[in-house]
Amino acid sequence: MIQELREYSNNIFFKLLMGVIAITFVLSFGVGSFFGDRKEVVAKVNDQEILLKEYREAYQNRLRALQQQFGENAEQFAEQLNLRQQVFNQLIDRYLLLTDAAELNLVATDFELQNFIRKQPFFQQNGQFDYDTYETVLSQNRIVRHEYETSLRADILLAKKQQMLGTGLVISNPEVEQAYQRNFEKIEVEYVYFDPQSFVERTSANDAELRKHLQDNSQDFQTLNQFRMEYFTISAENYKGDVNVREREVRRYYKKYADNYVTPPEVKARHILVKLVPDAPEKEQEEKREQLNKLLTKIKAGSSFEELAKKHSEDGTAAEGGDLGWFKPGEMVPAFEAAAFNLEAGQVSDIVQSPFGLHLIKVEERKEKITKSLDESREEITVILKERRAEKRLEEDLDRLSGLAGESFAEEAQKLNREVLSAEWFDSTEVISGLGSAAELVPELLRRKSGEMGVWKRNPVLGHVIYRLSETKKPETRLFEDAKEDVQVAVRLEKAGVLALETAKKVLNQAQSGKALNKLVKKHGLQIETLEFTANTRFLPNIGLNTEFRKVGLHLNENSRFGLSLNENRADLIHFKKRTLSAENATEQKDKLRLQLLQNMQQALLSKELKRLRDSASIEVINPVFRAPGSS
Repeated sequence: MIQELREYSNNIFFKLLMGVIAITFVLSFGVGSFFGDRKEVVAKVNDQEILLKEYREAYQNRLRALQQQFGENAEQFAEQLNLRQQVFNQLIDRYLLLTDAAELNLVATDFELQNFIRKQPFFQQNGQFDYDTYETVLSQNRIVRHEYETSLRADILLAKKQQMLGTGLVISNPEVEQAYQRNFEKIEVEYVYFDPQSFVERTSANDAELRKHLQDNSQDFQTLNQFRMEYFTISAENYKGDVNVREREVRRYYKKYADNYVTPPEVKARHILVKLVPDAPEKEQEEKREQLNKLLTKIKAGSSFEELAKKHSEDGTAAEGGDLGWFKPGEMVPAFEAAAFNLEAGQVSDIVQSPFGLHLIKVEERKEKITKSLDESREEITVILKERRAEKRLEEDLDRLSGLAGESFAEEAQKLNREVLSAEWFDSTEVISGLGSAAELVPELLRRKSGEMGVWKRNPVLGHVIYRLSETKKPETRLFEDAKEDVQVAVRLEKAGVLALETAKKVLNQAQSGKALNKLVKKHGLQIETLEFTANTRFLPNIGLNTEFRKVGLHLNENSRFGLSLNENRADLIHFKKRTLSAENATEQKDKLRLQLLQNMQQALLSKELKRLRDSASIEVINPVFRAPGSS
């Protein structure tokens, strides 16, 4: 139940209110590192301006959603997804669609807006819209009401536009049946992987074969690029001793981020839930309330709340006596939260109604709100501000050093009071003492000439590497005696692959003629594995992405039980066992698939429409951060 309550509460922020958040964007790595705080236009769409403020709000919405899913890994995912560019493109698409909706004379009326808001359960009390609750929910999430309503109007317009695109779309029953079969029909097979490594011992190669292979494939047996360089490292730590933080900066930071120094109150509670939909008939509501009133009477008479919850509560916490654990403000729906935080430890509430039904709540423990004073926070804030200033100075020096010629290398090291070190010959497979693997550095060195200076950026803590390339050795073909062992491995493995394939074909013919597969496989020291998959299974367990295996397996049946999958250098003998298509929840699954297919078609139409709008629109990207590589 607690998960449902929390998800319900989160739904307000991450689904309904994705378009409007009135919170200052502050991220040490994010947009702030690209832009200053001044108001500016980042793009124009048909003469409509997209402001930096809009972009920041949209970006923060998406980032918060990632934080909800991935926690501390959210920033890494944001970088991998190129979230900045995604959000920017989506803002342009939104402007294009809204402009087109206006040209089509689509409007979102006051009635439609009010009707949508009134229907949202989190703005209701006892099943009815409550204006005070509406104001409270927006206030708790720091959302400005007129901005929220403006965003909702735009969302309604976009929904109408998309609805127009989907008018007349029909998903036929055969399409649904075909999709259902692809998703839910399971094919069980046995398979034998004819691993070339298992056949290597049966092969041999003489010197003449090895010399010819080396001659024909000399590029496979070359040395790697090798490098010598001088370098020194700098990190944010090198600057911390030289930066000072003033008292007024500490006070300003404390005031700006006051919420970070407040530990909100918490309660540990249990509850008994009787499920009831908001618009349930009055008679049913009375019956459910009477049921809870009887339980409340028993509790007041001394009965165990925990035991009654185990017997009568209608949610997933019943087995634990209704235990919800600890929760803070904002983690439950408003009515439930208000009741819980108004109770003292040991108290039981009257009947509380939420969108999930009727509750009795017992608070077992409380933790009161704690606010750290400026004096208590000063040391922590000073450290934060010092780190920021140190990192800023580090970035400034890195930018400066990146544009310098190699002649100034030693001088710059002396200025920064850093020791110059030497790395003797190394390649991409080696570890440089004090720096770690050279694999990421080598691509940079390949772009440099001897004597040139460069910056290998890593991170402020690990330290960045300032280097001057001393000398480079280009790849050379290795001499026969030096490469002989590696050539022999390659030749014998190549022969083993041929032998493995020949054996696989032979075993296939024998199995098709009726010989027992397990005896044939045992003879060659191989193993039979079992695998189950559907037509939509992309990655096969223990095999990975192998479309040929899946294709061969899907074509096998009772009349044709054996097949051979050849995928690059991999040979698998596949033995069909059975197909199963469960009828359990079939109607429900087919309904979901029909909706999914319809959404896929709508999305395809929307993508086509956006391409049309982009092709005919005037789009000017003003901020260079968002310009595609190669564009002016």
